Amino acid sequence: MLDLRSHVSRIVSSANQLALPSGDFRAPRAADAMAASWRRCMEGYRFDPGAKFRIEAVSDAELKRQCEANDELVRHARPEIDAMFGAVSLSGFSVSLGNIEGYIISERANYNPEFYSEVERAGTAWAEESAGTNAIGTCLVERQPVGVYTNDHFFYEFSALSCASAPLFGPDAELMGAINISIRNPDLQRETLKVVLGLSTSLADRIGERMFRQAFRRSYILKFAAGPVDHGLIAVDSDFQLVGLNHAAREMLRDRVQFARVRSLWAVFERDHRLIDLARLGAAELTLHLQKGGDAITVSLSGPLDVPAMTGAKVRGFAQPTAGSAAAEPAGAEPSARPRAPAALPPRAVPRILTLDDCAGTDPRMAANVRFVRRVLGGSLPLLLLGETGVGKDAFARAVHEESPRRSAPFVAFNCASVPDTLIDSELFGYGSGAFTGARREGSPGRLVEADGGTLFLDEIGDMPISQQTRLLHVLESGEVTPLGSGKPRRIDVQVIAATNQNLEAQIARGQFRQDLYYRLAGAVIDIPALRERTDRRELVEAILAGLAPGRRLTLSPDALATLLAHDWPGNVRELRHVLNRAMHICEGDVLTAGDLAIRPAGRVPVPASPAPMPPPGDAASDAGADGEAGSARHAIASAEREAIVATLARCGGNVKAAATALQLSRATLYRKLQRYQIAQ
Repeated sequence: MLDLRSHVSRIVSSANQLALPSGDFRAPRAADAMAASWRRCMEGYRFDPGAKFRIEAVSDAELKRQCEANDELVRHARPEIDAMFGAVSLSGFSVSLGNIEGYIISERANYNPEFYSEVERAGTAWAEESAGTNAIGTCLVERQPVGVYTNDHFFYEFSALSCASAPLFGPDAELMGAINISIRNPDLQRETLKVVLGLSTSLADRIGERMFRQAFRRSYILKFAAGPVDHGLIAVDSDFQLVGLNHAAREMLRDRVQFARVRSLWAVFERDHRLIDLARLGAAELTLHLQKGGDAITVSLSGPLDVPAMTGAKVRGFAQPTAGSAAAEPAGAEPSARPRAPAALPPRAVPRILTLDDCAGTDPRMAANVRFVRRVLGGSLPLLLLGETGVGKDAFARAVHEESPRRSAPFVAFNCASVPDTLIDSELFGYGSGAFTGARREGSPGRLVEADGGTLFLDEIGDMPISQQTRLLHVLESGEVTPLGSGKPRRIDVQVIAATNQNLEAQIARGQFRQDLYYRLAGAVIDIPALRERTDRRELVEAILAGLAPGRRLTLSPDALATLLAHDWPGNVRELRHVLNRAMHICEGDVLTAGDLAIRPAGRVPVPASPAPMPPPGDAASDAGADGEAGSARHAIASAEREAIVATLARCGGNVKAAATALQLSRATLYRKLQRYQIAQ
């Protein structure tokens, strides 16, 4: 283990040597993952590797709320965590579960003082932007397994720790958290940590499979190896239509499956004559070949977990006892001794594609937007959708496509903020065979070519790097795209719909967005109002509730409806959908109450109306030094940030989670800023 001076020197020199474009803190290669994280810590979060550090932790009440919010994840993870802890605890390792925000919400710890680290208890904050480079936080940023060995941690206080984390993905491939195996042992061998990283990856794979099989319990599941220890899972119905793919399957098949368009299993695999009737196969192991001469993949098939109660021979591949059979119920047996089929559950809600009329509702502004869009449909005029996060810009874009003459062609969505800057070029514009190390042998067409003849939806366009804006502008002007590593331009015809929650005109003034690209995208500008500004909130609530619970006749109590209509909804329609979905699962009857909604009333956290003067973050002495102008600028920025946080907290009634959403910060970051700016909670 290095001493403090050597630790700091190693981090600073390695981070500075990492060759990345300005503002890009992601690692282009796995070997640079640590250096990229260190650079994020220094340049993105403004951390000092030599500074004293104290880990943050939430209150017991907040920890309880977070555990309740992640109840399904904890429920599926706990049996696997217990089993893994039984295998590794004798060697001194602990096992913990972190949620999407980086807080440890469950742990099985080895309390031997020789190995136990008090800082990793439940409730502590391990988001990278809160605790620097660490396995949980960096894993959540990179969305891949990460091992952090002793001095790989950014802060020296954690140098005795070694941790291995793997991301946990939900049934719909959404990132839900991370599983972590750790030990406080400065003498641990690095090779041992590599083995432990494999264990954590395998553990995450098993937890993900549990959640996937439960979510698609009425479907047939195809399972195949997607890596050394992880598995791809595909859910299909009895007609071979794709119902779901887990994260590993989507990653492995992403060049073949655009899930919004491809629905048949046989669009991915070559048709197999053995798979005529899934109900007759039951459990089986098969070899399937990917379409167009692709590789052979060995898959194991398993039937649904939930089957209807029937009398007869076989139901979906599972034998049921019949009268007179060896397994039939003995005469005179008590009814309670009879095996019961699982109770029928309401069908899994499959979100339908909204129409423009659905998006408009009865709100006058939205109705005017729809009338305007219908007047310009049919041409190639680009649309720019503006609105806060969660207002439904993606649903509106899809509705425009479905009502346009291009509805039979592809609708391809590309989120400019969710793809690393270094990958935008290849993901959007494509690449030829052998264009770069690690490229697919057959190349990739890119999203622009995939959308040829249809619609390309560029979500979060305000987050596109300026270098890629230049290339996108050229494509839109010329109508031709040239994949990376290929000299052959291809003519394309696409309807472009862009969306952002940012002020593009302000970004243009700061030099962060090209003015000519803005005018090219803003053929028609549609301003989608926030949920709190819409006049049809009640109708939206009822429509979303009906869509979430198609098999239940749920109603809202008067107090629940009043609470929903009075709420500020900083997260807009997305937040409303989340609140109703959670309440639907909490509700014990058919009437949702205000208690089921779990929306806190306004005014429960005092926020000072007139914030007291405070020093900006950083060293006050350096701010007051020779560079007075720079110090004044830093103070002004810090003061403005503090005022924005105080104002947002007041608008959100002191709800920290809602304020974090409105400010587009993680909750961990907001808590850190509340402490830094001495804002009362």
